[in-house]
Amino acid sequence: MDLQLGTYDEEESAAKAYDLAALKCFGTSTQTNFPVTEYEKDLEMMEKKTKEDYLDILRRKSDRFSRGASKYRGVARHHRNRWEARIGNVRGKKSLYIGTFSTEEEAARAYDVVAIKNKGTNAATNFDKSTYTRSMTPGSNSACDVPSHAEDQPLPPTTTTSSNHIN
Repeated sequence: MDLQLGTYDEEESAAKAYDLAALKCFGTSTQTNFPVTEYEKDLEMMEKKTKEDYLDILRRKSDRFSRGASKYRGVARHHRNRWEARIGNVRGKKSLYIGTFSTEEEAARAYDVVAIKNKGTNAATNFDKSTYTRSMTPGSNSACDVPSHAEDQPLPPTTTTSSNHIN
């Protein structure tokens, strides 16, 4: 299994990220760089996440995770202290503009909703996918799922026939 967990400035940070990924993928009997007892809190949180979600969390904690000025995927600072959400590789476009938001978290949640709608349940998100159950319900209206405080027009409905994507 070959996983990319990001780039770390400190060797110890990289080793801990490796340990956490190994623990999630292979369990507590796997060989780690540090004693498993050092990861007790992490193991509790790890149990509540899918493997993919937990590995995304580890990647976002890396020192050089590509995120612009925001700590969230798909979010960048916009002028006048607002936050812009954008997603790449959607509907044949290089980038799809989602909108601007008052807070970084609102923009990140809007990104997550659009990512799930367009890329399916395997989409990389900023927050736990279980918080978006309405967005994952087939037939839900995408304009209603994007937070209403987005200042821009809602996205047109997604049309896809793949069974692993949200329509």
